[in-house]
Amino acid sequence: MISTMLAGALAMPGHIAMAQADLEDMIGTIARSLLEQQQGTQETSLWQGVVQNGSAAGYRQYLEAYPNGTHARDARERLSQLDGSPAVENNAARAEANLGLSRTSRMAIQRRLAALGFYRSGIDGDFGSGTRRAIAAWQDARQLPGNGYLNANQARTLQQGAAAAASTTPDAATSAAQAELDLGLSRTRRIQIQRDLIALGYDPKGADGLFGTGTREAIRTWQRDTGERVTGYVTAAQLRSLQSDAAGRNPAPSQDRAAAIDEELLGLTRDERVAVQRQLISLGYLKGRADGAFGPATRDAIGRWQGDNGVTNSRYLTAEQVRTLQRQARI
Repeated sequence: MISTMLAGALAMPGHIAMAQADLEDMIGTIARSLLEQQQGTQETSLWQGVVQNGSAAGYRQYLEAYPNGTHARDARERLSQLDGSPAVENNAARAEANLGLSRTSRMAIQRRLAALGFYRSGIDGDFGSGTRRAIAAWQDARQLPGNGYLNANQARTLQQGAAAAASTTPDAATSAAQAELDLGLSRTRRIQIQRDLIALGYDPKGADGLFGTGTREAIRTWQRDTGERVTGYVTAAQLRSLQSDAAGRNPAPSQDRAAAIDEELLGLTRDERVAVQRQLISLGYLKGRADGAFGPATRDAIGRWQGDNGVTNSRYLTAEQVRTLQRQARI
């Protein structure tokens, strides 16, 4: 078509200059149109593949490629449904999407959040629910807006912090924060570490499994007092030393402490505790009234019931034991 237009224009000598200018404009318009069509086709093809796949990773891939694309709003809604949270359509989410953060930038942000004690999962550049919670905790600690989503200044601050940390550390993979992260500590284990610190007189500001500024300072103080390298992050060897020191201060068997933590993590409400006591009463293990307080009498009753049912007599319940006790009480 372009060749025909060119031949026709050249066949009119008196209007060659005008024809050339018109032709250039027309060719430019056609080229832009073709480019836009090609880009639209690529976006449509990607979106169709993402919808067919239906995974959260696919929707995130689309949003990274087309943060303001035709289907961006639909992608965010579907992604929020897959994450089990309400549809996120707010200025903070859109502002972060418009930043166009690369995977490398996202990984740097996760590393910085991990180094600050807010993030305890994999460094993969995927801003899932764990990263969102870490960002929100970091924002709350600094009284910043965002509700788990970063603006340009916040993203820059975290990335610059990560770059500064990397520049002062010979090998970021062997840094104290990364070494602790590589231990893969469970929440139960983190709570036990905090309880060990408390037993030794170091206050982590609560035993909740979250290593915030209080826990980091308690670890640093313990490291300083014991001649360890002061980092605020624990190594495998330091964990063994901490556990040994705490066991020496507190003669209670570590197995019992672990059982107590496991029951605490069940998060039994007062009504559920009352129900447990009523079941123990109905089975003849407990006397008195059910008040929801697991005192010595209730602990002894739990221990006797465990012994009669062939499980370890720890006097603390597991989730499976609660279910077994409920079934027995109904008979």
